[in-house]
This record gives sequence, structure tokens and C-alpha cells, in this order.
Amino acid sequence: MPWCDGCDRFYDPRSLAPDGTCMQCGRFIAKAEDDADPGRVNDRAPWHFWLLVVAVVVYLGWRLIQGIAWVAGRL
Repeated sequence: MPWCDGCDRFYDPRSLAPDGTCMQCGRFIAKAEDDADPGRVNDRAPWHFWLLVVAVVVYLGWRLIQGIAWVAGRL
């Protein structure tokens, strides 16, 4: 997150001028991202999200097996 010392505030990289300067005071803040798509933040989920997804799928699968066994025991 770029910080401007002159304006004392953080800037979103998409809100900077094309040359990477502050829009209010004109100081250089950061390199401009020419090839980056401004609407795309990150297309990959972190590894711990996928670990959580796997854990939830295993847990719900096990609960499904327990539920089927419970129903079969009641019949």
C-alpha cells in the first residue's frame, strides 16, 4: 500500500497517476503497474483456505456416513 509523506495518507495503487505520483502533491510514491488488471486483486486462494475446504468436506462426509448408519440402525 503506497504511502504519501506529503499528504500523510495511504493510496490505492489504482488511484495513483500513471507515472506513480500522488494526485494531490505530485510526489513520486510507487511504480505504476502497467500490465496489471486493476479489477483483479488475486486469483489464487491461500493454502489454508484449501486446507479448511478439505477438512470441511472430510467432516461432512463422515457425518453423512454416520447419519446413514444411524438411519439403517433405526430400520
